[in-house]
Amino acid sequence: MADEKKTSKKTEKSDKSKDNKKKSRKNPFKSIASFFKSVKSEGKKVVWSKRKEVLKNTLIVIVLCVIVGVCIYGVDTVLSLGFKGLKNLANTDTTTTTSVSDTVDTDTTEDTTAADESTADTTEDTTAEAETTTEAAE
Repeated sequence: MADEKKTSKKTEKSDKSKDNKKKSRKNPFKSIASFFKSVKSEGKKVVWSKRKEVLKNTLIVIVLCVIVGVCIYGVDTVLSLGFKGLKNLANTDTTTTTSVSDTVDTDTTEDTTAADESTADTTEDTTAEAETTTEAAE
């Protein structure tokens, strides 16, 4: 009798575990359908804003976007002008240094002018020789 109770308990447990397995294997389409049903019921609970309130909030957002855009434009303009001013100051310092080197270059320019004159004399001599050769060939 004790053996019968043990076996009957075992069969009951195995029957319950089979039922649990069947319950755990739910139909996925039923799960999806229940999900969308719950979404629909939650959507009904949502309190939607009135048209005037939505338009008012939209206008506020647009105005704030314009104000922020103008502020960013202003800061950008001021910074770009500031950097251009700094760049001009840096170029002014550089041109002052360049002016000193220009005066040095002026002294060497006289030497190169003399060299250019001697090159011109050589070119004239070569042209004269070419004319003489052309006359002799005729």
